[in-house]
Amino acid sequence: MSLRDLYGNTSESGFTINFFMQAGVKPRVGLLAAPFFTTTAPIEALTNRGCEVRLVVRFSPATTPEALRAAFENPMVKVRYFTDAKFHTKLYIVDDVALVGSANLTKSGLQSNRELSVLLRQDRDETFYDLPQIFDDLWNDADVLTEGVLREYSRAFKSKEKPQGEDAFERFIHKFVKPAAPTSVVVGSEKKSKERSFIQSFRRKYDEVLVPAHHEILTVAKEHGFGRPEYSGQDPQIEMGRFLGWLRLTQGGGNGWREATLLSDSAKRASRIAHYVDVWQSTDDTVKGDAYHASSEIENIANIKTYLCDPTELEQLSYDDLFHYLTGCHAFLERLRFASKDLGEDLTGLERLRLDFQAKNPREAVAKTVKYLLSGPGDAIDRAFDCVYGSYKLNGFGEACVMELLGWGDPTRPPFNNRSIRGIRLLGFDVEHLVAGE
Repeated sequence: MSLRDLYGNTSESGFTINFFMQAGVKPRVGLLAAPFFTTTAPIEALTNRGCEVRLVVRFSPATTPEALRAAFENPMVKVRYFTDAKFHTKLYIVDDVALVGSANLTKSGLQSNRELSVLLRQDRDETFYDLPQIFDDLWNDADVLTEGVLREYSRAFKSKEKPQGEDAFERFIHKFVKPAAPTSVVVGSEKKSKERSFIQSFRRKYDEVLVPAHHEILTVAKEHGFGRPEYSGQDPQIEMGRFLGWLRLTQGGGNGWREATLLSDSAKRASRIAHYVDVWQSTDDTVKGDAYHASSEIENIANIKTYLCDPTELEQLSYDDLFHYLTGCHAFLERLRFASKDLGEDLTGLERLRLDFQAKNPREAVAKTVKYLLSGPGDAIDRAFDCVYGSYKLNGFGEACVMELLGWGDPTRPPFNNRSIRGIRLLGFDVEHLVAGE
């Protein structure tokens, strides 16, 4: 069946759900925005045909946590959200066609309500060209849906105190999650706080790009025999960190990591990952210029989890112990090259790094930051942001150090440093621009 110019949810006019089922034989990208979201049927109609989907919804009395959970766990879907009732757009773009009208992403909106939605085509309707920018504006304003936010939304939605009115629900939901509002024609509404803008960018970098890429690599690697005997029984993130670092050093030296062809096709990425897993499994040298063998790496991560992640243990550490355990992060150890020889030419690089770091950061400040990052309240990305840009920032312990340490302390979040990001880039993922400091 071909697409209709109008959808009104009748047998004569066609049902809105059919737009998603018939929009392209092999759709590539779907951009979906709707305040009410209760069914993943339109999303599955697209992702089952290989389409990547970006979804913007609103936390509302109608939007169910079950539908959000299903979309959130679909690897082909990225989800962002608003909490503000001003978000009322219903816009669905699939490649070169779009549907604009009154229908929400609900069972009734897609099939039974007397909705009216109009089809626009790129090759026919000049207005079509304005729609992707409208969606991008919404996408950039919206906040990233995370596991923590979804958990809080579910708690609020199932609360006996949940109001049904939209305005009351908006006030209610802000007791659980931070406000997220779209810009509008209201004067001054385009002024988003600098902090929120920075946190949004920070969260998107990790939660929407790097974390999914890392999960994809680890999944494919396991399917192709990943797992050297020296890492047997250990957290697979330890070997994955070593693998990505080794990959950057041995296969992507110099600018080789950024010169590898980008791969948008997941099957081609899987082939490249499988190839390098085979090389990794058969190599006689997994160290390749690094400071740590597998046994040392395992010990370092165990120390981080035992002494830095436990607030009680952390408080008892001397400065030297704190410093020693922090050097279990490759990003921090790589700062050896910045430690000036003016501190003492007869000292080792590690001794100079310790003196330099200690001169800039009192023990209490280091312990306070580590405790907050690894054991503090609230969202992990918010804490990481505070440690990179905010009041918990340490001198000489930047984004790569913070995100690697956070990854070792948070079982739901992989550790990232610049070397691992370069390794991910070498495997075909478009992440070159996400290397910290570049």
